[in-house]
Order: sequence, then C-alpha cells, then structure tokens
Amino acid sequence: MTKNPFEVPSEMRDLAARSVEQARKAFETFIGAAQKASDQASGGPLPIQKSLAETSKMTVGFAERNMNAAFDMAQRMVQAKTVEEVMAIQSEFMQAQAQALQGQMQEAGVKAKKQFDDAAAGARQTFDAASDAMPKPAPKAPAKKAPPKK
Repeated sequence: MTKNPFEVPSEMRDLAARSVEQARKAFETFIGAAQKASDQASGGPLPIQKSLAETSKMTVGFAERNMNAAFDMAQRMVQAKTVEEVMAIQSEFMQAQAQALQGQMQEAGVKAKKQFDDAAAGARQTFDAASDAMPKPAPKAPAKKAPPKK
C-alpha cells in the first residue's frame, strides 16, 4: 500500500488541534468579557440606550456564533487526513456561513426597522405633545361685511 503524498501527519494534526482548542478558549474569555460589557451597557432610561444595548447584544451574539462555526470548522480541518478532505470541509463551511450571514443580515434589518419605527413613533408622540401644549391663538372676530353700494 502506497502512502498518499498529500496526507497530513498525525503529529501535525495533534499540534494543530491543540492550537485550535487554545484559540477557542481565548475567544471564549474574550466573548465573555464582551457579553458582560454589553449587559452593563443596557441600563439606560432612554429608548435609544435600550436600542443600542439590544443591538450590541445582537452583534455580540452574531460574533459568537460565527467564531464558534469557524472553530468547529478548524477542528474538523485538523482531523482531516488529506487535502481533499480539507477542501470539502472548507467548501461546506463557506456555504453554511453564507447562509448564516444572510440570516443575520435579515435579523439585523428587521431589528433596525423596528428600532427606526419605534424612534419615529416616539418623536411623533413628542411632537404632538409639544404641539398640544402650545397656546392656541385667540379666534379672530368675523370680519364685518361692508354695506352694499348703491
């Protein structure tokens, strides 16, 4: 049996697997800090502060899902024994990420539209309240009709 010249040695795969696991742990520490910061930013009384906090949480969630998918792909790649397996894993990952990103953009678009609509409604309510609070001008007396000319 001839050995495949493109086969990745098991020692190299083991080293790469340990490196991926270390990187994943470092990322988990980072994303934990980002989530904590995002949670602390949510304590504001104004609607815009709440919207920004929601957007921040959503963005951190996207980053976490995307990075976990990348780490999963890397973990699969380091277990691959041939270049063909690596290419197949990479292709699957790219297709899955394209779908995931499309979904994330749709989710972000829906969230942005809702936030815009809420802000517009709040601005309209404020405008209406200010308009109602303004003093109304006194009604004008009806103009007297001139007597008909003879």
